[in-house]
Amino acid sequence: MIEEKDFKAHGYNVTSEQAKKLNEHYHDPKNRWALKEYNARGIGRNPSNYGQVDLYLLINDQEIIENIGYEFNGCPTIAFTASIYTEEMKGSSLEEALQTTQFSLEEMAAQDNCEECTQMILLAFLGAYENYQNRKNNRDEEFALKTIQTNPAFSQQTCG
Repeated sequence: MIEEKDFKAHGYNVTSEQAKKLNEHYHDPKNRWALKEYNARGIGRNPSNYGQVDLYLLINDQEIIENIGYEFNGCPTIAFTASIYTEEMKGSSLEEALQTTQFSLEEMAAQDNCEECTQMILLAFLGAYENYQNRKNNRDEEFALKTIQTNPAFSQQTCG
């Protein structure tokens, strides 16, 4: 089990309760599967390291996210980060999830950091949102793809 002090040693200021939640999702990721029934699919891709997150949403008639799942190719950070994100989005309205996602992306940009694993998850949601809107407007598409726009200053950084 990774303890609070271990997170702090790596520069993360977390409480013991947050460390417990991170451990739970690290050791037992939630929603880590492709949904068989979905009405929105988005892909977030990082061209600099070939990472990819496929996000599947099942949205009901009231535009509430009933179910959510993901698959990924990339660093292990994606598994528990996507697990936490998908658990928080499940049961949310589509618009509320969109606002949360956009806020998170803006916050990341303001910090000028390289959180590419998290960014792929958020971009996959934006792709799924776009895919859902297109499907509602009778556009036949399997998914929407969003790609990280790499910042040359961070092109050599990777997540672990």
